[in-house]
Amino acid sequence: MSPEMEGVIKQKGRIVETESKGKAKAKPGKISESTKKLIYCLIAFALVLSSLVITPPEGLSSQGLTMLFIALAAAFLWMTEAIAIGVTGLVIILFQALFGILPLNEALAFIAHPVNSVVLVGYLLAGTLVNSGMDRRLSLTIISKMGEKTSRLMLGIMIATAFLSMWMSNTATVAIMVPIGTGILKMAGCEPLKSNYGKALFIGVAFSANIGGMGTPTGTPANPVAIALLSNLAGIELSFLDWTARALPVVILLLPISWVLLRKIYPPEIDVVEGGLEAVQKQLKEMGPISREEKRVMFLFGTAVTLWLSDSFLAFLPGGWLYIVAIFLTIWIVLPKVGYLSWKESQKLIGWDVLFLVGGGLAMGAGLQATGAIGWIAGILESSFGSMPQALAVLSMSAITALGITIFCSLSGTATTFVPIAIGLALSFGWDPVLFAVTAGLSSSFAYLLPANAAPNAVSYGSGYFRTSDMVKAGVAMMIIGVLVMGFVGAYILPVIF
Repeated sequence: MSPEMEGVIKQKGRIVETESKGKAKAKPGKISESTKKLIYCLIAFALVLSSLVITPPEGLSSQGLTMLFIALAAAFLWMTEAIAIGVTGLVIILFQALFGILPLNEALAFIAHPVNSVVLVGYLLAGTLVNSGMDRRLSLTIISKMGEKTSRLMLGIMIATAFLSMWMSNTATVAIMVPIGTGILKMAGCEPLKSNYGKALFIGVAFSANIGGMGTPTGTPANPVAIALLSNLAGIELSFLDWTARALPVVILLLPISWVLLRKIYPPEIDVVEGGLEAVQKQLKEMGPISREEKRVMFLFGTAVTLWLSDSFLAFLPGGWLYIVAIFLTIWIVLPKVGYLSWKESQKLIGWDVLFLVGGGLAMGAGLQATGAIGWIAGILESSFGSMPQALAVLSMSAITALGITIFCSLSGTATTFVPIAIGLALSFGWDPVLFAVTAGLSSSFAYLLPANAAPNAVSYGSGYFRTSDMVKAGVAMMIIGVLVMGFVGAYILPVIF
């Protein structure tokens, strides 16, 4: 489960519960949940220790074998949710130090890697939007332009969700859209679990949150993880614009495709939501004119985007500009008087376990590289990937990563696992490492299959308008389409642009 799913998301008086209250008591004769988790932890530790008694295969060092088993143990812990995913990041670092793969001070330094400055400021920027009410105003304004036809209203909600998800937490974005969507559905008389329109609308909210999150480095932690791994493993730095220019074609294609797909799978039983547009406009009117605080937040975001884009046009700016701007914005947001949030407020918004997860994931990538494990994996895959044209290899990498998110149920965990492999393959076969890192990074967000695959899915599922089977039905098709779109963009659009 994503860390964003743990705890309670608070949005301007709106609360979305994302964990059960209290622990269910185990029935007599059944193993309790805590006991299961302890067993899973012991299995993971035993997996790592088993590497000490196994003879490494030809071409792989004993440390390389141990590092692979550490990676497998981490994947097992992510899949079973035996411990918090941030703690799994620390487990990776601990084992690397114990087995002499990376010195402890070097491995721990990844927790303070510049990439975490982007993750950190993403949470704070989301907080400023929510506290000012600008998040709700933006979403209502977009929806108000779409009219009362069910198809257009649904498209408006999906566009608003995707746009907000580019700049703030996907989970927080969905939490904003749930009450707006619920209000429209109730006005239309759509009943939970029975309405096709309700199913399409809220599955669409989940899909568009994940799609929009791909668009910028701040959209989801998986993006800066891919950027950092590309820097660490291939020595290639991507700017804010570099990532966004590569991601936007995928976002622009997938959003309308998902809208059309959901309408085909779940044809709306109504054509018009009577009074829906008036209800949205009424909510906007009740908000009144744009407040001073909302204008300040708009200035903050305008400044942030301008600064992040500037290093693509101003050659004299120092290296690591993406991270320098993130640190500057973080300080600005919490400064007394001129800032937007107190540090005490900010601490409640930050997903601290994500920072540990990212640090552990980067340490894992460095360990796999240092021990030669990535090169060994590339050698094994040479017979299959090496004979492929680059276009087909991109498609295959996207498919493998998309299946990974279904298993890991963590966008960041999926990125930290598959991006190093993608980069290693590209370097081994003379392909473009940027293309493969972006492919694996973006495909880490193809969480379309299950409510448990990503936090936005779970929050949207909490609306009560669709079942798991409903999402699976649309999700299988959407995952296949996502992989095909990524393959098309990677093979025919990005090489032409870059």
